[in-house]
Amino acid sequence: MKFELFQECQTATRDYYNRYWQMLKEVELADELGWDSYGMSEQHFTPVEYSSGCPEIFFTAVAMRTKKIRIRQGIVLLLKAVNHPLKIAERIGMMDIMSNGRMDLGTGRGNKLGMLKAFEVPLEETRQQWEEALEMIPKIWTEETFSWDGKFYHIPPTVVNPKPIQKPHPSLWTATTSPEMYELAGQKGIGVLCFDFTSPDKTAKNVEIYRKSIKTAKPVGSLATNGVAILTMGLCAETTEYARRLAKEPMMAFISEAGRIYAELAATKVKSYQYMGKQLAEAAAHPEFEYLCDNATLVVGDPEECIKKLKLYQQAGADQVIIRMDGMPHQKQMDSIRLFAEHVFPALR
Repeated sequence: MKFELFQECQTATRDYYNRYWQMLKEVELADELGWDSYGMSEQHFTPVEYSSGCPEIFFTAVAMRTKKIRIRQGIVLLLKAVNHPLKIAERIGMMDIMSNGRMDLGTGRGNKLGMLKAFEVPLEETRQQWEEALEMIPKIWTEETFSWDGKFYHIPPTVVNPKPIQKPHPSLWTATTSPEMYELAGQKGIGVLCFDFTSPDKTAKNVEIYRKSIKTAKPVGSLATNGVAILTMGLCAETTEYARRLAKEPMMAFISEAGRIYAELAATKVKSYQYMGKQLAEAAAHPEFEYLCDNATLVVGDPEECIKKLKLYQQAGADQVIIRMDGMPHQKQMDSIRLFAEHVFPALR
């Protein structure tokens, strides 16, 4: 099993300057200690405690300061008013060069009503826009001259450079939270970033849907990416009691915000967002931090406790675990990065 450090510049003090530089030190340490990948999402107009609107700029700094760790944009928004597929292909191509072939592309359609309204994206079109752009990007990377005539894009013969140096191209992934999306990702032959925000035994049911679906995939790219990366939030410390004390406030702040944005989209009555209402109902049944730790929705504790919880992700079918570690004191996160690498991961690889 592989492990990714995932961050979104969470800072209760809103000191983005210092938090970004702290994050660079954290990913440098993760690279040195053998973490497998590093990720950041594209989140626009988030609450002031979060800031990850331009991850590609941060990734370039990461590429210059690291040697081995893979870099995954998880996710870039495939929405016409936000990111044109031609620009995405160019950016990932450039970043693949600057990282010496370490880029992976995670995709999605957005989960914030405020962002979708601000960019004037029709809610009913987000799934279709994501699908069309996803079909386009690997072709832009692999065809010398690219052209397209679809519903949202009409592109004359165009030469797009630079191309990624990975062959045939960087791996493709998508954010998944509903059974429908797990099945669709499998059909398209792309990896899943499981952003279910639930216990691994519940995510396992969706993983089964994906594994069955990908067996008959018609890949959008030059090859299929058969991969399952499950998101959790994590912190490892010398004792479980201390880890929980450090993690409770920032993790529950993030969970509260996720619940708010899910509620907003569920309230729109747009069909493709209605699954969010069901997830909210399930989350509301047990909102306590201690319960989320006990059922392994959160991986917080001493090394032995973290190993026990991560084994449940392995049993759920995870090839990778994405550990969101953000919003806690910088030095405690540095300690946690080291403890995971030196005392937890060896038991699971």
